[in-house]
Amino acid sequence: FELFIFSEILIQNREILKESDSFILTILKDNVSSENSQKRVNVKKILPLNEMINKVYHSISIELNDNYNLHELKEFLKDKGETKIKIIIPYNDKKITLSLEKDRKFDLKLFNAIKNKEYVRKISF
Repeated sequence: FELFIFSEILIQNREILKESDSFILTILKDNVSSENSQKRVNVKKILPLNEMINKVYHSISIELNDNYNLHELKEFLKDKGETKIKIIIPYNDKKITLSLEKDRKFDLKLFNAIKNKEYVRKISF
């Protein structure tokens, strides 16, 4: 792949761009292209991977499917932390939103543990 980094993005991130470091890139595919031109992918944002791993999430919403398991979810969210958490539960044709009274710990490790549970529909930040 060939990525294009415009000068303002490069200048903003010059200090963090170091050989052998890992990054998360937010990219935008250029939809304007003719038959003879190559498709372009522009870098819009660069974030060091370690910053993403250690990031504190201020608030999240966890939307559940009909087969939700609140007991298991409670175990995942038992540790106190700095994240406001809303849980969205389907009920008939509506959705009920619950806000946890106390802030909880929610990091990338917990996100990865919860996101693939069969009862989790979506996690929003």
